[in-house]
Amino acid sequence: MAPARCRGRGPVLPLALALALGLLAAAAAKTLERDVFALLALYAEVNGRDPEWTKAMAKWPVATCDVTGACGTDPCGFEWQGDGWEGVSCRYQENWDKSIPRVVTNFHLPKRGLTGPLPKALALLANVTELDFDTNKLSGPLPPEWGCLRNLVEIDLTKNQLTGAIPQQWGLLHGLIEMELDGNAGLSGCVPEGTPPFERWCGTFSSVPCVAFTTDRLLGTSTTGSAIRGRCAPHPGGDAALASGLRCPTVEDQRQPLTRLFAQLRRQGQGQRQGMQTQPAPTQGQARGAMQQRPAALGAALDAAAASDPPEPAFTPVAQRNPGLFSGLLP
Repeated sequence: MAPARCRGRGPVLPLALALALGLLAAAAAKTLERDVFALLALYAEVNGRDPEWTKAMAKWPVATCDVTGACGTDPCGFEWQGDGWEGVSCRYQENWDKSIPRVVTNFHLPKRGLTGPLPKALALLANVTELDFDTNKLSGPLPPEWGCLRNLVEIDLTKNQLTGAIPQQWGLLHGLIEMELDGNAGLSGCVPEGTPPFERWCGTFSSVPCVAFTTDRLLGTSTTGSAIRGRCAPHPGGDAALASGLRCPTVEDQRQPLTRLFAQLRRQGQGQRQGMQTQPAPTQGQARGAMQQRPAALGAALDAAAASDPPEPAFTPVAQRNPGLFSGLLP
């Protein structure tokens, strides 16, 4: 009997090829240098803090990055998973031309047992929409600088060990839809004016519309298990007064830790090359010249990245600069 013919297989290869070409095109887009330096600064800040942070950071291909802010394995290479940068996503930019630098939109490391304060470098991700650290052991205060992150729609810090009050500057986050602070017994005070209302059901039988970025049907501010009570009175002077007292960080603030990080990566790379013995060792003059050039190159790159930052203390949300960015995020 003749073997049966496979039917319907004709377009499989062209479809697979088209998909692969699409992925390659997406991968050709590069991450904005500011966000690359932000991620590197975060790595320098938390790597080695505890075994769990070290485990998460071990997967980040920081050794592929150089002092210009370019990475061989780019953080936004594949927007849905960060292409090796665990916890990092660059969403809502699939249809952008590859000449437009991508930005980090989501950072999520839940259920890891992470300890210590919330990383300061997160405040450099000016276009981030979601920060998710639920069910960890993070401690210390909530950072006022997150009030600079005007594109945030979700903050999830449920079940940590955070203390103090919600910063009044978070009242500047008018796009925030979910602010989840449950299970932080050390949090107290009131909920700032301008943050989401206390949790409400969304959907067909509610006046609150559901949103596309979450399947959660309870939206708003949740503080169960904390000592937070009620809403704060409006801040004297309103948003203008809050913004005038808020300094939004820039990558230039991270010059020293980034310089130390690149020096460390350089030493590690030299050790690997010496172990492999595939390249001749540089002369003393060559090594001295390289040491002098690298800090200068890093400084120039940080200056350029800082210049691309929005004006302080506030900035035009990326959704306004690119109206199609959040298509599908909200109903």
